[in-house]
Amino acid sequence: MHSHSRRGFLGRTLGAAWWGATILERAALVATRARAQSKAPLPILFDVEKVADGVYAAVANGRALINCNAAIFENANDLLIVDAHSAPSAVYSLVAQIRKQITDKPVRYVVATHLHGDHTQGLPAYRSIAPKADIIASAKTRSLMVELGPARLKAAVDAVPRSIDNLSRKLSSAKNAEERAYYREMIDQSRAFLEEMRNVPVELPDVTFDDQLTIHDKAHDLHLSFRGRAHTAGDIVVACPAKKVVASGDVLHSFFPTIGDGYPSEWPATLRSVQQLEFEKVIGGHGGVLDSPQRAGQLRDYLDELLEIVARAKHDGVPLDRLQQTVNPGSVKTLQGGYGDYLADEVKKHDFRVYLSTHAQVLAAGVRDNLAAVYRNYQRA
Repeated sequence: MHSHSRRGFLGRTLGAAWWGATILERAALVATRARAQSKAPLPILFDVEKVADGVYAAVANGRALINCNAAIFENANDLLIVDAHSAPSAVYSLVAQIRKQITDKPVRYVVATHLHGDHTQGLPAYRSIAPKADIIASAKTRSLMVELGPARLKAAVDAVPRSIDNLSRKLSSAKNAEERAYYREMIDQSRAFLEEMRNVPVELPDVTFDDQLTIHDKAHDLHLSFRGRAHTAGDIVVACPAKKVVASGDVLHSFFPTIGDGYPSEWPATLRSVQQLEFEKVIGGHGGVLDSPQRAGQLRDYLDELLEIVARAKHDGVPLDRLQQTVNPGSVKTLQGGYGDYLADEVKKHDFRVYLSTHAQVLAAGVRDNLAAVYRNYQRA
């Protein structure tokens, strides 16, 4: 006969996230799990849509602290889910939606496409929901999470009070009811994130690979692969050839690319490698499902053009601030013909942070930020 203490029960329920956590971290996990299991209905944070038979996209609704999308692959007896959002509460919310709208099959695999917090900070919740599930990432991503994860998580949490102060100042000078409602919502969401994340630990992948990993299932084969450096040094994609779907993380999505940690000179070649996969639709890390493989070519051409612009500027000794004065959405050829408007529309639709910005402002900011990141990271080793 075995005596099961409360501590032992929580250890079994929360798995590695419990045993590897400090006292404060354990308290945070228990509190987060308790909120998720309370009788109060969980917020609907995702729009779940069927992309192919047994493949679903969970497209994130806009939040003050942005969540990534998730790709859900329904295997014969279980699930593989790609990416884990900004907080454990988002994972609990998504899994509740999956069980209500798709299936009650258990989560067997969770894939972290890269190290960023909006894709990994929810991983402790998967340890709670599915203690025996494998969390999979590239070897490079795991090493980056070990090296940078705790400091990045602390920085993200530490930045929230400053953000709340800034939002409060904007609220005090809001011009109308719409602006006041927006800033109040941003403040409320930021406070909730701060309360939840103060002591949540970094959860590390427990299965890694260098180049390729295939999961064979009766329903379909899933091919996980590192195609080259792009958004980060360790991005991976998940391809399902049988269903002609790719989950691409932030290597390819329907927002402007985020290049701050990226490798712009290598990114186009990585996209060419992704294009060699057999697919018709892409579940990217942000924004709506990409409905055509041509989107990969559009992003590749856009990055190539920015690289050419920056190369000329650096050759001629043009500083970034002067370059940004001469380059605008109208002068970037690859954004013409509808691609630039598509990106700006997707950001406006799915990113609550730009709710008060116009379409033109979103487009201009996307180009300005991308140009600056390419300029800074042009010859990144």
